[in-house]
Amino acid sequence: MSQTADEIVDRVLGKDRRKKQGGNGHANADNQPSGKAWNSGLITAAALQSKQFEPVRIILPGLIPEGTTILAGKPKVGKSWLALDVCLAVADASRFALGDKKPVHGDVLYLALEDNQRRLTKRIDKIVQSSDWPKRLWLHTEWKRMDQGGLEDIEAWCKSVKEPRLIWIDTLAKIRPIPGRNEQAYAADYRAIGGLQKLSSQYQVGIVLNHHLRKMSSEDDAFDDVSGTLGLNGAADTIIVMKQHFGMMKIHVQGRDIAAAELAAEFNRKTCRWRIVGDAYKIFRSQERQAIIAALKDAKPEPMSVSQIMAATERTDRCAVDTLLYKMRKAGEVDVVRRGFYSLPGDPLNAGDIGEIDVSGALVGAEAVDNAAGFATDESHRGSHQDLTAAEGGEIAGEIAETPKPLASTGNANQSHHLTDLTGIEDTEPLDPSNPGPTTEHRGHGATDAPYGDGEGRQDEHVAETPRRRRPPMLSPTHSRSAPLWRRRL
Repeated sequence: MSQTADEIVDRVLGKDRRKKQGGNGHANADNQPSGKAWNSGLITAAALQSKQFEPVRIILPGLIPEGTTILAGKPKVGKSWLALDVCLAVADASRFALGDKKPVHGDVLYLALEDNQRRLTKRIDKIVQSSDWPKRLWLHTEWKRMDQGGLEDIEAWCKSVKEPRLIWIDTLAKIRPIPGRNEQAYAADYRAIGGLQKLSSQYQVGIVLNHHLRKMSSEDDAFDDVSGTLGLNGAADTIIVMKQHFGMMKIHVQGRDIAAAELAAEFNRKTCRWRIVGDAYKIFRSQERQAIIAALKDAKPEPMSVSQIMAATERTDRCAVDTLLYKMRKAGEVDVVRRGFYSLPGDPLNAGDIGEIDVSGALVGAEAVDNAAGFATDESHRGSHQDLTAAEGGEIAGEIAETPKPLASTGNANQSHHLTDLTGIEDTEPLDPSNPGPTTEHRGHGATDAPYGDGEGRQDEHVAETPRRRRPPMLSPTHSRSAPLWRRRL
């Protein structure tokens, strides 16, 4: 059994509390600033499912739906020209905007708060040229702020015309409420367009606000460049950001009722009109590659590092440049000379150290030299060997005496635990007379005939000598002689 809103209030709040709020169930102004009870407008999910709504009205396909839209860009990039062109296209059913986009026809209010009537006349004449000026376009160069009656005046205009479709305000700074002394910046930005957002939903009209970008640009997200706090982005239904890119304009679009997109646009200075060229990824990808190729041509034959390429192409996004260079290398558009340095394919510098490959596939350069050395004839090798050794057919003259292993133990148990290759510590026991140890003849390079400095040479005789005890290396407290072998370190 379903219950009415009054029955729910009686059951939850009680009759006494409902009497304090008034017989109609509305709360006092102290509790509810809007003068409505908490259950006013409350609806169940089942009732919401069966409710019918009008479809969202798209004022300009792909860019401006109904609701509040912020158009942000740097000063003097052409925002006002775009605003006036779209307003003329909406007010005149025979016109198109941004090339081939057909907007919804209706009444338009354009608030050119940074212009005057003389400048507006000159600009409209430039865009329209010989055509008739539309009668459904309303213009004004002055307007009240939103908290000083401006919002009510906009609502009055919506009621005065037959089909309100678009309201374009240039700029937001001219009509936004002045922040309070102790008001937070986020709350002030949200309040600046909160009333317009509600009004646009009520009349299904599109309200566009021209705004500026912050001075310091963000490479991560273009929408972070909108001047102000995130309160503006949060309150707006759609955000459009215009940023210059490779001589054209890159338009970033993001909204609640339209799909996110990145478009490339160009401005015609003769007609002072904007035109959408296409998808930004496809348009600017080829232009970015052409810019890198042009920079490498200018620097030829010298290779260029990534930093030099970024400076020549006026890029600041290192990760994007690295990714693009990797794709260009895979496509064969650039070559890597050495780590971090690039040049065009076929550049002689590319084969300086690693050799070149001719049409037939044979190696030329450094690798060819190595292969030629590897294919030397056996006769020349044998001849050179005979000249040096006077031996036949590669036989080695003479025999090499077997060098004893001075570090090997004599087999005694008391020696095997004290003599190691790691520490070099020799045993403290006397040597076996049968194994006198290394002699001067077997001491290798650096051995002298008089190891003890007695000045008398010892030739053609083998004298058993007592090996000098080597000083053990310094060991840390954790690497004592009694420690296991795996814990000893040099």
